[in-house]
Amino acid sequence: MTDSGKLIIAAALRVEDAVESAVRAVARLRGRRHPVIIPFIGHGTTRRARVGARLVLGREAVAPSVLEAAEGGDAPTPQSRRAVLRASIARFLTAEVPDAEVTLHLPGGDVVVRTDRDGYVDHEVELPDVDPGWLEVGLTGPAGAGATARVLITDPEARIGLVSDVDDTIVHTGLTRGLEFLRVTLLTDVSERTPLPGAAALYRALVTPPADEPARPVFYVSTSPWNLHEMLLQFVGLRGFPLGPLLLTDWGPSHTGLFRIGAQAHKLGLVRRLLDEHPHLRLILIGDSGQEDPEIYATIARAIPQRVAAVYIRRTTGADPVRIRQVDTLAAEITAAGVPMLAVDDSAQIAAHAAALGLLDEDAVATVRAELAH
Repeated sequence: MTDSGKLIIAAALRVEDAVESAVRAVARLRGRRHPVIIPFIGHGTTRRARVGARLVLGREAVAPSVLEAAEGGDAPTPQSRRAVLRASIARFLTAEVPDAEVTLHLPGGDVVVRTDRDGYVDHEVELPDVDPGWLEVGLTGPAGAGATARVLITDPEARIGLVSDVDDTIVHTGLTRGLEFLRVTLLTDVSERTPLPGAAALYRALVTPPADEPARPVFYVSTSPWNLHEMLLQFVGLRGFPLGPLLLTDWGPSHTGLFRIGAQAHKLGLVRRLLDEHPHLRLILIGDSGQEDPEIYATIARAIPQRVAAVYIRRTTGADPVRIRQVDTLAAEITAAGVPMLAVDDSAQIAAHAAALGLLDEDAVATVRAELAH
C-alpha cells in the first residue's frame, strides 16, 4: 500500500471514530445507555471454537433473543412499512462500545477478552474435548450486560458439510440490482422476505446424514454486514432452514482498506479456514451466479478437489446471457477436472443431482419438488 493510501485510510478511520462517538452521544441522550451484548452463532471443533458477539448501547441491559424464531418459534408481528424502515435503518445506526471487557464463560473456565474498535468480540477459545452438537457459552460485560452465544461443535466423525451463500441463494435480495436490493433490505419485514423455492427442504435433506453417520454442519457465508445477523437468523428459522453459523463481514474502513473486504477474499478465506479446522469434511458448496461465487468455488475445487463433494450455482433472475455462458463453461471445466459442478435454475435440479451422487436420500427429491410446487 502506498503512503498516500495509508494516509487516506488513517483519515477515514479518524472520521469513522468521530462519527461513532457522536452516535454514542446521541444514543445516550435518547435513552440508550445500557451496554447490550448481541451474540453471534459460533462454530468449532470439540477442542477449539470461535465465539463472536458485539457490544452496543441499548435501552435494556439484555438484548431480546432471536433464537426462539431461529428454532421455529412464533413469527414476529407484521409491521407497517414505516416501522420496517425505521428498524432497518436502526440496524446500521448502532452505538458500539469499543475496548470494553467481556467475559466468556466456557467449560474449561472463564476467558476475559476486549471488544475491538467497532465493539466486536471475535475470539478463538480452547475447549476441554466437549461433546459435538450445540454448546452454550455465557457472556457478561460492563454494567450487567449478559447474553448466551450458541456454538456449533462439529462432530469429528462427520464426513460432509454444507457451505452456502445467502443473498439470492437462499433468500431473494436482488443484490446485483441496486434499487431492488435497497427495497428488500430497507422496506421488507423479515416475515415477508421470500426464500428461494424449495431451498429449505433441500438444505434440510443435505444436512440429514445416513443412519450410520453423525450430523452434518451447515455454514452460511455472506458479504452482508454483521448488522443483519439477527434478521438473517430469524429468516433462517422462520423459513425452516437448518440452523448454522452466519459468517458475515464488517462494512466500513479498516487498517487494510477503505471499504469492506471483497467477496473473493472474504469467502475464500472463510471456506479455507473451515477446511483447515475440519480436515475430515468434504464440502458441498452452493452459491449464485450474481456475484463471484462460481469463480470462488472453482478456485477451491482446483486447489483441493478431494475436499469438495459438489458445487451448485443458482442462475439469478434476469442474469445476463453472457454471464450464464461463462458460468456454464466454468462448470463444465471443473466437472471435467473431477469435481461435480452444476449451474441450475431451481432446487429440484440440485436435489436430483445430489441424490445421484449419494449426497442425499432419493426420497428427499420428491419432498424438494413438492415444496417447490407450493
